[in-house]
This record gives sequence, structure tokens and C-alpha cells, in this order.
Amino acid sequence: MSRPFFSIVTPALNARAFLPRNLASVRAQGMAPGEIEHWVIDGGSKDGTVEWLQAQPDVRFISERDRGLSDAVNKGIARATGQWILWLNADDELAPGAMVNFKAATARFPEARVFCGAEELRGYDGTVEEVLPPWDYNLKELLGTRIAINQAATWVHRSVYERVGVLDVSIRYAMDYEWTVRAMKEFRCQPIPDVLAIYHRRPGSLMDAHMAAHYETFLRVRRKLGLGYFDRGEFNVRFYLLTEPLRRQRWLRSFVRRIKGLFGCAPAHPLPPAS
Repeated sequence: MSRPFFSIVTPALNARAFLPRNLASVRAQGMAPGEIEHWVIDGGSKDGTVEWLQAQPDVRFISERDRGLSDAVNKGIARATGQWILWLNADDELAPGAMVNFKAATARFPEARVFCGAEELRGYDGTVEEVLPPWDYNLKELLGTRIAINQAATWVHRSVYERVGVLDVSIRYAMDYEWTVRAMKEFRCQPIPDVLAIYHRRPGSLMDAHMAAHYETFLRVRRKLGLGYFDRGEFNVRFYLLTEPLRRQRWLRSFVRRIKGLFGCAPAHPLPPAS
């Protein structure tokens, strides 16, 4: 029996409110059943997620405690049988036509083993905030001043995981960045212009609530690679960590946003909803 072309790996924990949107976006791609498999790796949810998944005949899932997001994704990768693997978090979704566009890209670039598409970023209110352009994840920028990964729009051939390994389970934040640095030492990433995924900002998400921890991972990667202390990349990471306590002050962030607005500068990140 031939492999599916696509394997979707969706880690989830108490994600009952988001999974229907996630699964609907996959089903809307119009792929034949033999072309795709979708694994949901649940961390032991208590919100009805498991009961809902049991009623979804086209989804494979497990539900058990894990050691965090990296561990959950790794479990999915280990179970995936498809040629191309996508890590798609429960609160994100595929863009319309993503699989058709991606499949066409693999025909145009048959030697590529990692692809990065554009990623639509939705704000807290669900409206489109911006479209993050694709890029090639080159190490010069990745280890310098450009550390953002279009994670939900990054497709990886199974041979890449077989060669460079899976996520580091000791890393709880920005594990996609650390893995990408490892992978780009041996592979190149092919950017394609199509919007492949939709990322939703969500209060309390790993990205939203623990941004400083992501920057600590960036610093950890730099130290592991023996990078210098006096370049632009190092300055950016350390500046963010130094000023991070100030970002917790909502009044100060609001004030800075107003000042930037007076000079025509768009704020880098929106304010989360008031708790």
C-alpha cells in the first residue's frame, strides 16, 4: 500500500473549541482519503476533546499525558506515514487551496525537502492582521536578525526528520526555531508565494504568553553554536529580554503605541484583550 502524500500532525490539549475549525480546513482541501492522514495528539484533555474526536471517522488520534508540546509533535511525527509532514496546531488552520498549491510546488521543485509558504496572521478579533511572507530560512538571517518561522506554513519531507531528528523535548518554547536551525545546516528551504496556513493569535497561547521564553531559546541556540556576543542578532535578543518586564505594563505599551502612531510607525505586536 502506497504512502499518503500528506500527514497532518495536530498537538492538542483542551482544544475542543478550536479543533472543529482546524479539521474543517483540512477537509476543505478536497484531497482523496488515500492522499492524506490527520493525526491529533491529545495530551489528556478534560474538556470533551476526546469524546468529540471519537466521533470523527477521518481522524486518527491518541490521548495520553505527554512532556509538553515538543513531545506531542514528536509522537505525531513518529506515527505519520505520509511523504510530507505538516505540524498544524489545534488553533490554526490550512488556507483554502493550500494542499493543491503545495503539491504543485513539489512538482516545480522536485529536489526541495523543506518548503515555506506565506502565512496569514489573524488578530485577537479574527480579522487579518498581516500576511507573513515566505522565506528560505537561511542560517545567516536565522542566526542574525530574522528569527520568525512560518511554522504552520512549513512542510517537511519525512526524510528530513529521519536525517536531522525530531524536536528537542527539553525545549518548551521556540522549539520550531531550534529544529529549523539544525535542519538548515543540511537542507535548504524553498519559499513559495502561496498562503498555506492561517495563524490565529490567542490570549494565553505559548507564543502570546511566553514570548520572553522564546527569546531565551534563541539565546540558548546562539550559545550552543558558539556565536559571538557582539553582533546585531545578539543585541536584538538581549534587548528584548532586558526590556521584557516593561512590556508587561499595559499602560506603557499603550503609550508607546500612541507615540509610534504619531510618527506613522505600526506597532510590532497588538495589545492582547484586557483580562
